[in-house]
Amino acid sequence: MSKPLLRLVETTSWETEGFPGPSAPVRQLSLFDHRPVRRISCLPMADVHGVTFTRAVSMSRHALVVDARLYPYFDLPGLSRPSVFRLFDDLSCLYVHAPIDLRPPRDQSARWHRRQSVREAMARVVGQDGAPGRSSTIVLVNRIPEVDVLDETLRGVVGDGEHVWKVQPHDALVLTGNGG
Repeated sequence: MSKPLLRLVETTSWETEGFPGPSAPVRQLSLFDHRPVRRISCLPMADVHGVTFTRAVSMSRHALVVDARLYPYFDLPGLSRPSVFRLFDDLSCLYVHAPIDLRPPRDQSARWHRRQSVREAMARVVGQDGAPGRSSTIVLVNRIPEVDVLDETLRGVVGDGEHVWKVQPHDALVLTGNGG
C-alpha cells in the first residue's frame, strides 16, 4: 500500500463498491468545537490604572468578577475600595474573592498540581452548570504573567468535558496598550 487512494463515496454506494460499512449513515466529524465556551477576561491589577479598571468593568457584560489575588486591594490611581464596590452594585456584578495560586510552576510536578487546583477552584467558583450570565467572567490577577499561568492551567476541557475555557487579557488592556 505505497499510495493509498482516498475517495468520497455516498452512503448508498457502500454495498455496490464492496466496502464493509455501517448500515446507518456515518456522521461527519466537525473541525470546530461546538461545546460551550466560558470566556475569562483577566485584569492584572498591578499593571492597570483605576480609570482602565472602571472602563473595563463598566463596558463589559460580565456578571461575575472573581478576585484570584491572595490580598485583594483597590488602591489604584483614580480608584478606591468603596468606589469599586459601588460600581459592582450599580452594574449588578457578583464579586467573589477566591484566592488562587497563579505563580509560574517550578517543575512538571508542580505544573500538574497547579493545573488541578486551579481547575477545581474555577469550576467551584464559576460553576459548570452553564447558567446564563456566567459564561463570561472577569478574573482579577496580580500581574500579566499570571494570565499566562491561568490560560495554561485551564486550556482544554475542565470537569465534565462539556465546557471549554478561553482565557485572554481584557479588551481594555489591549486597547490601551497595557496588555503586553
